[in-house]
Amino acid sequence: MDIKLFDRILALGNLIGQARLGYLETNLDFQVTSWNTGATELFGYSEDDMIGCSLDTCIPINIEDLTCARQAVMTSACCAGKNHKSLACEMYYSPIVNQQNETCGHAILAREIPAQVQHRDRLQQQIAHLEEIYRGAPIGIFHVRMDGGITEANSEFAWMLGYESSDLIVGQITDFATQVFFDLRRAEEFMVALFETEKVAKFRCRLKRKGTPAYIWALCFAKISYTASGKTNGFNGYAVDIRDTVKAEKQFKKANEKLTTLSVMDGLTQIPNRRKFDECLENEWHRHIRDKSPLSLILCDLDFFKHFNDTYGHQAGDDCLKKVAAVIEKNVCRSSDLAARYGGEEFAAILPNTGIQGAEVIAERIRSAIHNLHIPHNTSPVSRYVSLSLGIGTYIPEQSASKDILVAMADKALYRSKAMGRNQYCVYDQQSDGGGSHN
Repeated sequence: MDIKLFDRILALGNLIGQARLGYLETNLDFQVTSWNTGATELFGYSEDDMIGCSLDTCIPINIEDLTCARQAVMTSACCAGKNHKSLACEMYYSPIVNQQNETCGHAILAREIPAQVQHRDRLQQQIAHLEEIYRGAPIGIFHVRMDGGITEANSEFAWMLGYESSDLIVGQITDFATQVFFDLRRAEEFMVALFETEKVAKFRCRLKRKGTPAYIWALCFAKISYTASGKTNGFNGYAVDIRDTVKAEKQFKKANEKLTTLSVMDGLTQIPNRRKFDECLENEWHRHIRDKSPLSLILCDLDFFKHFNDTYGHQAGDDCLKKVAAVIEKNVCRSSDLAARYGGEEFAAILPNTGIQGAEVIAERIRSAIHNLHIPHNTSPVSRYVSLSLGIGTYIPEQSASKDILVAMADKALYRSKAMGRNQYCVYDQQSDGGGSHN
């Protein structure tokens, strides 16, 4: 061997030893063939302990990577020292090549990674993970300065607001409240809540879409941020796109309203049903207790309707009920009034803030309109057309009384109307406890 080359090898060995670097060599079976004092100091094993032993006694190996390596490779791994001591090491692998250019072994140079370097590497890994999360998060993430300008934003937030990139948001949004919020009042509520409580959770709002009158529904979260010295420097914000949620809520609300409407509508006549009647009368009763004003109720019954069905059939009977219901609803005109199907061939009209005289006008108007329909009823003893008997009850509700008293009054008046020959209305007379005046 050339003396100069030998001297250089010795010098290199000394430098490696002085640098406290572990140097070892293995054969192609990864059995240790050389082990320096640096390796002994690093792993705690002596040269006698390791010569002939497998490399993975102290260093985890990837046989495929080492076998395929054609030049020096740097890696880091958690190694095992003597007495199960765990070591974070940085290592360089290099193939050993003979004069025939054949790989005959492997050389490994190892050193322990200092604690501060380990901390730095872990921190860099954490930063890399956080950046990956930040870039790929399916929610908008942003930071706003105290003056309202956005300093950081991820691509999801840019997309939500209609910007092509997060850089454009940072460059173009200088007033967060006015440029991001669709409703300025909500912007004020958001900022006040944030700086009073230092955080905002589940703030539902509409955010502007750039260059269009459109908006996007979002659920926003925010928290005040501080400098290293503890001074407030703005806030960190998060926005979740809830357009699909809002759309589903609207559809659900619409469906629920439809179901509610169907639940209080009579399927045949398409006017309010008995359930709606009971609900309305209950509400009006309590309201009139407070107002101390008269509440009137008209109960109506088609005359000899069973005869009509027997003569003309149930389909004709259904058609008749539909026409009668439409006429009653048309003549109970005010928005506060209610016309309802009371049951079978019976109908009812609730007339808020209406005295006896007003109720009589409505009752006669309904009776005459039904007669003028001229629906043939050849088996009716009272008229050749379909006719209606009506009973009117009027009462000023009291706290000590029940709404049932008004129903009973109208029912007794209706009974009186039938007893008087039908096709007319009667008004409840408290003195005679039955029908009084009639037409």
